[in-house]
Amino acid sequence: MAAYAALVSVMNIIEQMMSHPRLSTALDKKQIESLGAKADGLLELITNTNIDGGNKEASDLESQIASAAHAAEDVIESHIVDQIPAGSCQASHGCSLLDLQQIIEEMDGIMRKGAELKEKWRAREEQAAHDDMDVVEEKQPLTTTTGKASPVGLEDDVISIMDKLTIHQPKQQIISIVGMGGMGKTTLALNVYENSFIMEHFDIRAWATVSQQYSAKEIFSKLLSSIGQSGNENDLGLKLHQTLCGRRYLIVLDDIWSVEAWDEVRRYFPDNGNGSKIVLTTRLSDVASGCGSRSCITMKPLDEDKSWVLFCRSAFQQEHCPYPQLESVGNEIVRLCRGLPLSIVVIGGFLLKSPRTVGFWKEFAKNIKSIPNSTEKQEILDVLSLSYNHLPPHLKPCFLYMGIFREDSEIRASRIIKLWVAEGFIKPKRAQMLEEIAEGYLNDLVDRNLVLVGRHRSNGKIRSCRLHDLIRDLCLKVSEKDNFFCAERAPNNITKERRFICHDFIMSADGLKSAQLLRCLVCRGYKLPVVFKLLRVLTVASDCSTEDVMQNLNLRCLTFQPAISLVRLPSSISFIWNMQTLTSDAELVVAPIEIWSLSQLRHVECTQIYLPHPPPNDSVMGNLQTLTKAVNLRLSEEVCKRIPNTNKLHLIYDDELEGYDDCLFDHLHNLGSLRKLQSLKLVSTFANRSSCNADRLKCAFPVSLKKLSLKNCSLVWNDVTIIGSLPQLEALKLEDSVKGQNWSPVNGEFLRLRLLSIDSCDLRCWDADSSHFPVLKKLSLEGLKHLEEIPLDIGEIPTLEFISLHGCSESAEISVMKMKEEQESLGNEGLQVRIAMSKRQKINFRTLTLDYLYD
Repeated sequence: MAAYAALVSVMNIIEQMMSHPRLSTALDKKQIESLGAKADGLLELITNTNIDGGNKEASDLESQIASAAHAAEDVIESHIVDQIPAGSCQASHGCSLLDLQQIIEEMDGIMRKGAELKEKWRAREEQAAHDDMDVVEEKQPLTTTTGKASPVGLEDDVISIMDKLTIHQPKQQIISIVGMGGMGKTTLALNVYENSFIMEHFDIRAWATVSQQYSAKEIFSKLLSSIGQSGNENDLGLKLHQTLCGRRYLIVLDDIWSVEAWDEVRRYFPDNGNGSKIVLTTRLSDVASGCGSRSCITMKPLDEDKSWVLFCRSAFQQEHCPYPQLESVGNEIVRLCRGLPLSIVVIGGFLLKSPRTVGFWKEFAKNIKSIPNSTEKQEILDVLSLSYNHLPPHLKPCFLYMGIFREDSEIRASRIIKLWVAEGFIKPKRAQMLEEIAEGYLNDLVDRNLVLVGRHRSNGKIRSCRLHDLIRDLCLKVSEKDNFFCAERAPNNITKERRFICHDFIMSADGLKSAQLLRCLVCRGYKLPVVFKLLRVLTVASDCSTEDVMQNLNLRCLTFQPAISLVRLPSSISFIWNMQTLTSDAELVVAPIEIWSLSQLRHVECTQIYLPHPPPNDSVMGNLQTLTKAVNLRLSEEVCKRIPNTNKLHLIYDDELEGYDDCLFDHLHNLGSLRKLQSLKLVSTFANRSSCNADRLKCAFPVSLKKLSLKNCSLVWNDVTIIGSLPQLEALKLEDSVKGQNWSPVNGEFLRLRLLSIDSCDLRCWDADSSHFPVLKKLSLEGLKHLEEIPLDIGEIPTLEFISLHGCSESAEISVMKMKEEQESLGNEGLQVRIAMSKRQKINFRTLTLDYLYD
């Protein structure tokens, strides 16, 4: 909902401006307070009234609110930006005061109209409530299904495709899964791909989503990435071919739209004569046959019984309906979904969060019935749009905004959250960071089945997510209708666009010059043709100069991918009064001393960034949460005072880069003063390893630390005891950082550790048992060539799910196999073991339930 997003944005702007040391007097205080009160009143009206665009009155009111709020945003930020270069915040307010007064009066009129409509709607709702007395009371909490549920309606297809994949047939086989969008093709392929029996049967498994807009390079990159490899852009296909040669592999190409896409990549999949298989999912039968598929599984709509089970899982989180009053209307809703799994789970996810009254459900069924007969795809979109229309106002702009990403792209949760915050969509709550509130919004969208989870973090939180193609189509359709953003096409009138996304075409410079209302721009391949006075979010690639970019003084979120490896930010960055997120993939970004004046800065994420020591003033980056890959940062007591609320810090010390001196490590004891720090990564990179002395890396870690990663740091195993005493530590990664052959953990350490990764050390004897790591879930060991064995008692840790070995000693590999056998004999089938080893090793592992990767 554009109105909700614009109102929250206005209130956020007012708060940020009033707290800014130089801008608090930029506009008349009384007017700003009045405007804030009006915006708050309208926000309350939207939040507490069912304005969902379901009728013309509601739609008109929502449009008027959005227009007034957008005008307020434009006036305030235009005036602020006009003051900044001259440094004169006491300048004449002129027409800005008049404009604000007009907007305030307009909001007054909208409030009166809204109050009248609210009374009218309230009477209607009271009558509806009187007519519907059959309210379902939830006497007890719903029973949530635990564990990974089998895909409803796909059980026979899973068995069929597994038979095709494992049948003894030496020649390479191509198997297709065909069906319309939303039918469950990807779900079927993924369930088979992740099946433990399939994991054992194939030496290598690789997955890539293809989509309509594809490139062979991108497909190769995704396939290599899925097996933990990368390569130069020019040799990706060759590297993939070399990796697959001689091994039995399973390749999944998901969502392939053309035979041409297959023809571009097929020659890189060698036929090794050992039963390798390729699975294609596609909506088009002719594509399946054109790609040479000899086996095809055609997805069919679910029957009524399976549709009902799937619906109950989504709407009630169990296998059946616990409320007899809802069964009849529930079955009617399910029938209207016509057996399409995507429609069923999205509608079920919506009803999970909705009132459990017969009247509400009947009204919803009536809305579905009212959808006119149209094309198959349009009918699906119309059904899905009902779930969007009934979203709470605060979720609508967040959901629509996800449509700015490319089709089938994996969206980092941290990225979308930062964008929501930068756009001003998140209404602050006391005692909660904006990012925490936004994370709750994302979880809510996942619960409603509108957003799919890609990967999870070690702590169970969402690492990445994605949209189903049809859900993304819904985002694009609604966004175009409501002028929320314009994507993937040249707009007719760019002067009115507030968000413009051009992934696959280049907009002309003349066209962009007229876009003075732009708030978000994603572009590539050319210099920025004009300064955008109101631009908040900018993602830009290629040859844009930083000087040009820094003239956009209202920027909040900047992601730039320059053509040069070294970028020196200009001192004019200090004029960007509301900069919140700075991201760059340049090899090295050198920041000026003025960066310390950016009081609103929340996240700095670069490949490498050099920050000079702060100036002698009182400026504090009190909002800074993330600082990653800061090079040769002198972590003095003064610096720690300037970043008191940082919770994620990644430090690199490199004697070949700017700012290095031998005293840098003397300050690392100040880490202990960062009391909000939760994630720390410390990397030492030295051209001359002798310059890294053990006494230089004495650190004091804050007790708040949850994740710690140390690379190339000079520690001994006794130092790890200090790390183990950190009460909140959940993840520990040690890479080439600990010297010594014997490690004997102490009881009472690592009480919350869930992930332990040790890489490249000379550890020989590890004297540990299950009590030393009581809640460990994942153990990863790499390059431990001298390790005699993994303690057998480690297998008795009740929470342990996964052990990974790569390049370890043969005796360590044998010990983990014994552990696996012992646990299976005790009935523990849940422990997964993965060993990555050289093809030259002659040990026969095929008798065990293991998943092997060869390098």
